[in-house]
Amino acid sequence: MTGTNTELTGENLYRDPYPVYARLRAEEPVAFFEGTKEYFITRFDDCRTIGGNDKAFGPSGSADRPEARVMGMPNVLTMSGEDHQCLRQGIDENLTQERVRSFVEGVTRPVVQRYIDAIKKNGEANLTTELFEPISVRCIGDVIGLTETPNEALVEWFHAMALGLQNVSNDPAVWKRLDDALADIDKQMGDLYQACLSKPNHSLLSHVMYGGMPKGEVRSWEEISPTMRVIILGGLQEPGHAAANACTGLLSNPDQAKLMAEQPQENAMRAFDEGLRWIAPIGVTPRIAKQDFGIAGTVIPEGSSVAIVMGSANRDEIRFENADRFDMFRKKKQHLSFGFRPHFCSGHFLSRAMGEIALAEVFRQLPDLRLDPSREVKGKGWRFRGISDLPAKWNA
Repeated sequence: MTGTNTELTGENLYRDPYPVYARLRAEEPVAFFEGTKEYFITRFDDCRTIGGNDKAFGPSGSADRPEARVMGMPNVLTMSGEDHQCLRQGIDENLTQERVRSFVEGVTRPVVQRYIDAIKKNGEANLTTELFEPISVRCIGDVIGLTETPNEALVEWFHAMALGLQNVSNDPAVWKRLDDALADIDKQMGDLYQACLSKPNHSLLSHVMYGGMPKGEVRSWEEISPTMRVIILGGLQEPGHAAANACTGLLSNPDQAKLMAEQPQENAMRAFDEGLRWIAPIGVTPRIAKQDFGIAGTVIPEGSSVAIVMGSANRDEIRFENADRFDMFRKKKQHLSFGFRPHFCSGHFLSRAMGEIALAEVFRQLPDLRLDPSREVKGKGWRFRGISDLPAKWNA
């Protein structure tokens, strides 16, 4: 099992974390990673044990973590107790299943159609960069309130932030790119904040400003800025990468791609959800140990940073048969891609609903959709992982 590609290094994780995770699950299920100074928890049951134990593991508010540098503190992921509940009320208000059903079609379908129409006649495309990413950033950008911000800026924001979170080698160019993106976010979101201050609206930003607050009170920009960065990073990229990952899984399995094309509506949600398991778009969630804690033969000392590696847990052979294979018809079992309560992903209804529409329409409208054999499918990242190059062809 050992080999240079299974060593726990930032480079191996970024290129392809799955061989590393497989070795860790087998040999070292609790492994200390020097690169980020945290314990990696890689088996499904252990991840669930830690994710569900709020008494022993709290959200990580450590100032020396990459999250602090990228998002700022405190944010919705680092908060707990009443403050967290109150803020989540503002975020979740417009993202319940009922609310999402009321607006997702109107927000998503026209955008999906626009991007399919733009590439349809070409007969080939990188489906990630020309379809799934732009659909995701446009739809989620509009929901947040960033209706005037061009796609290119939104894509740059989440790439710069995701790279910052994975900057294990401390590359100054990566920090510079991050700081430029954060300055742009602060300028544009700051302007929107001022607009919502004089006139509240239906945007997610407006809900975060006013939701859960006593009448007449509003959260300050300083207070919500780190949380809006979390929402921008998770929200803009996650539905697009989840859809691209699912589409890659389908196209790598021609029988399932054929079934998807024959019955897109019946199979889209099934395929999207299996894509979430197969390649978790958000691969890691951090915690901090509030006490010494023994798990899988290792004692994690109080105060240690811990990474619950959902990307590994979702490929755990003990829970999922043929875990490395994409199979939309596998027996339904819960995966961990949306994290754990009380920090379970707020946008899970929206992400699934958008992903379902995008996948169904792509397979419905691009006849004989298939991988382009002359070009390579490429994925990257481990904290955030997606198929960055998805070269496909269809009959134009």
